[in-house]
Amino acid sequence: MPDLQGRPDFQWIDDDAGIATVAAAMAAASWVALDSESNSMFVYQERVCLVQLNVDGKLYVIDPLVSDDPKAFLAPLKVVLEDADKPCFLHGGEYDVACFKREFDISLRGVFDSQQAASFLGWERSGYGSVVEVVCGVRLAKAHSQYNWATRPLAQDALGYALDDVVYLPRVVGQLEAEIASADLEDELAEANRAVMDSPIHVGGFQAEKIYRVKGMRTLDSNGQRRLFAVYQWRDECARELDFPPGRLFNDRAMVKLVQVDPKNSNELRRVGLGGRLNRFSDSLLKTLQQARENPPAMPSVPQKSPPDPAEKACGERLKKWRRKEAERRDVPLQVVLPARALATLQSNGAGNLEDVPQLGKKRIALYGDELRRLCG
Repeated sequence: MPDLQGRPDFQWIDDDAGIATVAAAMAAASWVALDSESNSMFVYQERVCLVQLNVDGKLYVIDPLVSDDPKAFLAPLKVVLEDADKPCFLHGGEYDVACFKREFDISLRGVFDSQQAASFLGWERSGYGSVVEVVCGVRLAKAHSQYNWATRPLAQDALGYALDDVVYLPRVVGQLEAEIASADLEDELAEANRAVMDSPIHVGGFQAEKIYRVKGMRTLDSNGQRRLFAVYQWRDECARELDFPPGRLFNDRAMVKLVQVDPKNSNELRRVGLGGRLNRFSDSLLKTLQQARENPPAMPSVPQKSPPDPAEKACGERLKKWRRKEAERRDVPLQVVLPARALATLQSNGAGNLEDVPQLGKKRIALYGDELRRLCG
């Protein structure tokens, strides 16, 4: 168990008995503050490597990497974390929600997202470090924002960085809750918190159509684009074998440069400067390029976007203009008046059934229902 000198006491949890202790503490607690750390910058398929919990002031750090079945390992926490009546404090929680769904089959409920609250209050800086500095007068270290959280044993200062994410969070939430109530924004924030809880699982793995997002692809002719797609596929296969993020193996700019140079041998390939990590794959890469020259692969279908409907576009412009004026009149951020997703839905589907518009909510319908129907008419 790591030791943190000068830090609050915490329990390091790496066995079933420890998880049972945490589950019991959570069941008896009035609130839970939660954060997690993943290793997306270092592997092909990310994993949650650390779960930090503040349970009514008691700190726990769970190591899910000790188990071959993290879902089963954290299963005792599922009932409490899915209890909508148990407040669960997060900050910028969409990522945590998505990761918990994917890896632990846990759908976090009862969420109060302090980043959403700060944004609704109009705070210019809503990042965790910024709100902690404002509320607690503490400036947090940033040195481990790109740390490999799969490292074992964890460095003491890295673990301290991770604990800070839940040490100060309850105090931040306490102040923000009071300010949200004072500003009469509780209903609007509740809709935003529901949207955080509904965050979808992140789709990982190879997605062929993303080739069209590669900057510089359009500068290539049709054969160049096909060679680029061949290299794009090869990069993913190589990254999967190395268990490394494809974009860090070599980035999109280097990939386009590689196709432009179109090396025919090892000397020409070295001049492209892809890095030593790929030396043992150079023959495979040259073979991929040669095959793409001789038999260019078919490109994936281009993602289609429907041309904008003039009536929908005009509706959207009316909604945006009204939202801006109403936000200025109330002196509140735009999303307090009408969240972006609600605006997009109204623009596309109209205001025939306001109850089905995501992130709108009963309060906004009562305040603005007639006006929204008129604007979408």
